[in-house]
Amino acid sequence: MSFQEKSNLVMTVITALVYGVYFAKVMPPALSEGPSMDLVMPYLFAAVVFLVVGGVIAHILVAMAAPNEADVSDERDTLIEMRADARSGYVMSAAAVLSLGLALMDQHLFWIVHMILGGLVAAELVKGVLRAIDYRLGG
Repeated sequence: MSFQEKSNLVMTVITALVYGVYFAKVMPPALSEGPSMDLVMPYLFAAVVFLVVGGVIAHILVAMAAPNEADVSDERDTLIEMRADARSGYVMSAAAVLSLGLALMDQHLFWIVHMILGGLVAAELVKGVLRAIDYRLGG
C-alpha cells in the first residue's frame, strides 16, 4: 500500500468520524428545538481542530511507517486524484443547487449553511471512497 493510498484512507476515516460526530451533536437539537447558529460555533470550531490535529498526527505516523515513500507520487496517483475530483464534483454541485433552493425558499440560515457543509463533507467522502476503489482496482 503506497503512502498516497494510506494517506487517503486515513483522511477519509478522520473526516467521516469528525463530521459524523459534528452532525450527530448539532442536528438533534436543531430538529427538536429549532435551528440556532449560536449552538453551531463551538462544535464547528472543535470539528476543524480535530480534523487538522488528527490529520497531522495521522500523516506523521503514516510517514514514519515508510519514510522513503512519503514524498513519492507518480502518474497513477495524479490520475486517481483527478478522476475522484471530477466525480465528487457532482455531489458538491448537487449540494450547491439544493442550498440555492433552500435560500430561495427563505429557509433559516442554519439549514443553508449545513446543506453547504454537508455537501462539502459528502463530496470529500465520495472522493476518498472513489480513490480507495481506484487504488484497490489498480486505477
